[in-house]
Amino acid sequence: MNKILKILPSLSLYGLGLASFFFLDIYISTAEYSKEFISQWAFYKSSIFILGGFCILGFDQVMIREPKLHFYIKKKFLFQSFIISSIGTTLVWLFYPIENIWLFFMVLNLFSITVFLSGIFRANQKYTIAQLATNGWKIVVVVIFFIIAQKEMLNFLGISLAIICFVLIIVYLKLYGTPETGEKALKYEDYRKTGIAFFLHNMTLTSAVYGEQFIINLYGNDYISSQLFTYFAIFSPIILSANGFIGFIIGPKLRAKEKVTRKDYNSLQVKLIVFAIVMAIISFVVGIFLLDRFKNVPFSEINLWLVSAVLITCMIRTVYTTSSLYLGIFASNKHLYKTAGLNWGALIAYIILILVVLITGMDSSVLVVGIACLTALHWTIRLMISHTYAIKFFYNEEY
Repeated sequence: MNKILKILPSLSLYGLGLASFFFLDIYISTAEYSKEFISQWAFYKSSIFILGGFCILGFDQVMIREPKLHFYIKKKFLFQSFIISSIGTTLVWLFYPIENIWLFFMVLNLFSITVFLSGIFRANQKYTIAQLATNGWKIVVVVIFFIIAQKEMLNFLGISLAIICFVLIIVYLKLYGTPETGEKALKYEDYRKTGIAFFLHNMTLTSAVYGEQFIINLYGNDYISSQLFTYFAIFSPIILSANGFIGFIIGPKLRAKEKVTRKDYNSLQVKLIVFAIVMAIISFVVGIFLLDRFKNVPFSEINLWLVSAVLITCMIRTVYTTSSLYLGIFASNKHLYKTAGLNWGALIAYIILILVVLITGMDSSVLVVGIACLTALHWTIRLMISHTYAIKFFYNEEY
C-alpha cells in the first residue's frame, strides 16, 4: 500500500496528462475541423517530439545511469539544444508552411529543456516532478485550447511549454542549486559516446512512433494523415499510456537493483505479454464505443484492418518495453551502437517503403492500411533486435 501511495501523485499527473491529450486528439478528430487542420496538429505533435528529441542527444537516458551528471553538463546541453533546434527548424521551414518560424524554434528549445529536466528528476527518483515535466505542459495546452478556442496550435504549445519550463527551473534550482561537496566532477566528454548511442536509439524510437505522420504530412496527403491520426488517437492511448507509466517507474528501480537475472527478464516479459493482450481487448472495446459515440461510425463501417494493425503495433510496443529497459540500463556502448545501427537500418527501410507506397497511386483507403501494417512490421523488427541483444547479457545468468 505504501508503494502505491508513493507513486500515486506521479501516476495521477501521468494519467491526467495523457487523458488531456487523448481528449484533445478525440475532440480535434471528431469536431468540425478540416482535414488540413487535423493534419497540421498531427504534424506539430510529431515534429516537436522528433526534432525536440534530437536536441537531447540521449543525455536524459544517460542520467539514469549517472544521476548527478546534470551538475556538470547543463551549459553544454543548452548550447547543443540551440544548435540542433536551429538546424531542425531550418529543415522544416524548407518543406512545410509553418505559422511562425521563430515560435517553432522556441518550442523545440523549450521542449528539449523540459525533457532534460524531466530526465534529471526521474534519474533521482523525483517521480512527481518528472511527470510534471513530461505531462504538465499537455494539461496546460488543453486548458488554453478550450479557454481561447482558437486554432493557433503552435501558440498554445509555446505558451504551455514556457509555463511548465519556468516552474521546473525554479524547482531544479531549489533542489539542485550546487553539487554536493566532495563529489567527484563528471566530464561531459566521458559520457558523450554513451549519450550519442542513446540518441541514436531514441531517434529511431521517436521516428517509429511519430515518423509516418511526419513523412505523410511532408508528402502532403491530408486524408491518410487524418485517418491514421484518428484511429491511433482512438484505439492506442489506453494501452500505450498504461505501458508508458510501467516503463517510467521500472527503469530507475531496475537500475537500483544489485543483481538481475534471466529469470527476472523472462518474468517481466511474460507479464507484459499478458498485459498487452488484456489492454488491447479493452482498447478495442473502448475504441468501438468512441467511434460510434463521437464520430457516428457504426461497427459495420469501421476499418477493422486498420484497427487490427494499430492494436498489433501497440501490443508489440508493450512487449518491447522489457528488452528496451534492460538494454538502456545495462548495455555496454558496444551493444548500444550495434542495436542502434540495426534499428537505423530498419528505420531507413521503413521510411523508403512508406515513400514507395505513397507514390504508387493506390487508393487512399488501401494506402492507409498498408502504412499501418508497415508500422507494425517495423516495431516487430525493433522487438526482435532488442530482444536478441538483451538476452546476450544473460549468458552468465547475471550482470
